[in-house]
Amino acid sequence: MPRKTRKRSSKSSSHATSKTLRRSGGRSYQAHRDWLLAQHGPVCAYCGRTIPVDDMTLDHVRPRKGQTAYDRPDNLVLACPSCNAAKADMPFLAFLLARRSRGVFLLHYGDHLSEGIKEIVRQVTERPLLPPD
Repeated sequence: MPRKTRKRSSKSSSHATSKTLRRSGGRSYQAHRDWLLAQHGPVCAYCGRTIPVDDMTLDHVRPRKGQTAYDRPDNLVLACPSCNAAKADMPFLAFLLARRSRGVFLLHYGDHLSEGIKEIVRQVTERPLLPPD
């Protein structure tokens, strides 16, 4: 008798592409992605690089892992595959501190983000690397 096998579910990634159509705060990922593309073009919110539209991902600023309201539009930005992969499920603050320029780009391309996220980014971006003498 043949064994029944379960279909394995693939692990969800930390981004959504144009083919993903989940609901997000009353707006589908596709609709939010389209809105961001209309606002900024295919520009990564973390590095400022312009890439082909089909390669652009939709990234959760605060990682999905362990979050209850991670998929709200005020937690989503466009990201290039390189930044999305570098960020993965890394804590948001650690990702920003690894490269301060990410905060500058995020403030520019993330005006729709929650005030809490923007405040963290502002503090990290404005804080000097070394304390004054």
